[in-house]
Amino acid sequence: MEELGDHKQLMREIVALSEANTWEVAKHEWSLHEIGECDEYGDERCLCGHPIREMCWLTNRLNGRRALVGNHCVTKFLGIRSDLIFTCMKRLLDDSEKAMNAETIEYAYEQGWISVREMEFSSDTLHKRNLSFKQARWRRAINERVLSFADLRRASRRHELRQSKLEPAAAAV
Repeated sequence: MEELGDHKQLMREIVALSEANTWEVAKHEWSLHEIGECDEYGDERCLCGHPIREMCWLTNRLNGRRALVGNHCVTKFLGIRSDLIFTCMKRLLDDSEKAMNAETIEYAYEQGWISVREMEFSSDTLHKRNLSFKQARWRRAINERVLSFADLRRASRRHELRQSKLEPAAAAV
């Protein structure tokens, strides 16, 4: 049986890194900053202790602290739909002519990867199957740019995160 994480440990860790003293308030301080994928399952661990492949770097909007949390815990416990972003990115890797979902469009815009006009175009054509030649070419260009920015395998980011994750914990002691 696969090792399961401890959601109470996740809650304790998030509260410890937050300004709030309770889980119900603390979890709303966090937002998705970046996503990534480990080279090997178990290279990284979620705050809950579970080995992860799909990593989510969260940032606390109030104090700037960062945390590495697995995609499953981000979706299940924090209510941030990172699972939909990962699913979309993988679909785009297979076919860059597919439409991004609403969560990925919003995430790409928040990251500064696409302009307002590109966000509006992507949203307007989200459910459109038959695009004109120009629309299909523009969708593909937008999607390929998003994929290039969202490089899911960024080993150097893992090292930076480890350092930033250690600093707040040391300051809290």
